Amino acid sequence: MKETGKSEEDRHSSLVTRHLSLPFLPFALLRASRHKDFFLTLALLLVVIFMLDGAARKEILVVGAAQDGGEKSAAMSFSYVFENKRFYIPLIEIDLVPDGSGELRFKRGESDDILERKLKLRPETLARIRWLVEDSQFLTSDEDYQHKKDFSHLGWMTITTRQGERERKVRFNYTVHPDMEELAAIFRGIATQEIHLFDIDLSQQYQPLDLPRQIEILENDLRLGRIAEPEGLIGPLREIANNDVFPLIARNRVKRVIESIEKKKYKSPVKSK
Repeated sequence: MKETGKSEEDRHSSLVTRHLSLPFLPFALLRASRHKDFFLTLALLLVVIFMLDGAARKEILVVGAAQDGGEKSAAMSFSYVFENKRFYIPLIEIDLVPDGSGELRFKRGESDDILERKLKLRPETLARIRWLVEDSQFLTSDEDYQHKKDFSHLGWMTITTRQGERERKVRFNYTVHPDMEELAAIFRGIATQEIHLFDIDLSQQYQPLDLPRQIEILENDLRLGRIAEPEGLIGPLREIANNDVFPLIARNRVKRVIESIEKKKYKSPVKSK
């Protein structure tokens, strides 16, 4: 009889150990609850968990969190639209997928042609966008971000966030909500940056003599803090600086801009936490 009792205890220990070695460990207690010896199984489970090394214990907790996280940890995608028929650029659209890649579309002047440019955000920019959305509880809030003052003459902004099956779209022309104000400024900064790169690419291909003027316009927006990712400009600008085909004045100006970016002289609408 004594051996039988020991065998019964071993059976429960084996049951718990087997659960710990499987991806279904977080559900060990749920399965154990179907047995009459639930509390014995619970005690053994806790003992074995604390006997594991740190890495294994962390894996158990991560698996449990992943099973429990659900839609909360689902990747986010974003869209931004700016509209103002009075402006030289009357329409701007930005779509971003969860990894930060996306596309810019815009109109210019009186033309109905849609101009397009692929883009990829820096990790810190994407992280800041996600943080602003989460901090404002954007997807679960029903707050109206439009201020009582109407500035529709300056244009309308529409921001959309999707996560799993959830989606929310807001539209405003002016807001004093700090998170939404910064989020709108970041998207404007992304658009300004990518439109500058679009124009610089065109100048390189078709009008090299126009490059000095394009670099000057870019430099002015950098000084005003209108560019979302100054560091992201270094690569494209360095290609100009190292290419003797382009005018010397353009290459010298580009080198000065690169040096200022590397010294972090320019501010960005993307703030740190």
